[in-house]
Amino acid sequence: MTNTIRRSRRAYAVSRLLRPLAVSLLAVSALTVSLLAPVAASASTPTATATTEAACPGHWPASVQGQPTLLHAGARAGDYIWHDATGWHLRVTHASSSTLVFSGRITASAPMRVTPFRLERGDRIALSADGLTITYRFYNHGRIDGLDFRTDCARRLAFAGYAAGAKLPTGRIWLGHYGRHPLENPFVVVRLG
Repeated sequence: MTNTIRRSRRAYAVSRLLRPLAVSLLAVSALTVSLLAPVAASASTPTATATTEAACPGHWPASVQGQPTLLHAGARAGDYIWHDATGWHLRVTHASSSTLVFSGRITASAPMRVTPFRLERGDRIALSADGLTITYRFYNHGRIDGLDFRTDCARRLAFAGYAAGAKLPTGRIWLGHYGRHPLENPFVVVRLG
């Protein structure tokens, strides 16, 4: 009986020492599975094998390259759009802390991937099932809201922008480093070459 009690105490002591180790191993296993599962799932999607823009034939026009110099929180109300080595960017802002709703649509000739930029409560971005259309609605309070996106070698992009439900005048759309304005809204950007 004494040996049985000693073995029980020893087994209890060992189990108390091993329990935190077992819990830690389970936690690490769960974390590993949760980190690997999205990677494995995304590997089978078409966007995971998407080509980089550097591998695409041609290039986007110089007029859309680089962040507009006029862009800052509280700048003139409108859309600020540019392309750089990391892809395409769209930002909105206006010179007041009151709410101004910006909305719009971006369509491409090849699938896109989109990432939000500093969204606030109520802001929405949607990517169509085929990846060819991004729609957005930003409730802007004078800060900067926006989105970033990349394309799978799209040859053409179309942009349409609105503020307070009305089509933005072209003078309220700034393109590229020098803040050029498109000739119309909506407008199209075509890859050159």
